[in-house]
Amino acid sequence: MMKAYQDNRDADLETLELKLDEIIMRSAPSIERGVGSIKLIASVAPLLGLLGTVVGMIATFQAITLFGTGDPKLMANGISEALVTTMLGLVVAIPTLFAHSIVNSKSRRLIQVLEEQSAGFIARHQEQDLNTGARNTRATVTTDSAATAQPA
Repeated sequence: MMKAYQDNRDADLETLELKLDEIIMRSAPSIERGVGSIKLIASVAPLLGLLGTVVGMIATFQAITLFGTGDPKLMANGISEALVTTMLGLVVAIPTLFAHSIVNSKSRRLIQVLEEQSAGFIARHQEQDLNTGARNTRATVTTDSAATAQPA
């Protein structure tokens, strides 16, 4: 960003603003890279846990169908599978959801800092333009008044 400001310091205000906005727009994807993947993992993990729950319950019902309800040990395996996969899905999803929240807020904050720096550069440039314009106006007024003050 600083290089873009230095390279376009002598450009008009609109050009400088466009160049700085372009830098921010090009930087945003690399800053936000990976945030979507974290969100995807946080979203899919509970679904995979639910899938494991369904598979475990299917195994339990198949054991009941084949052997009846007389031996609880046969049903315990499927129920255990259902509970473990649910737990693992939540164990993955919950911390990943927190990680997504943290990474997403940091990336947004970083982009906001870039936008604030850009606004600061633009304000500085505009202030320099005003100061240069005021000096040129004073020089013109001084030259004009000096010319009118001299007798012809």
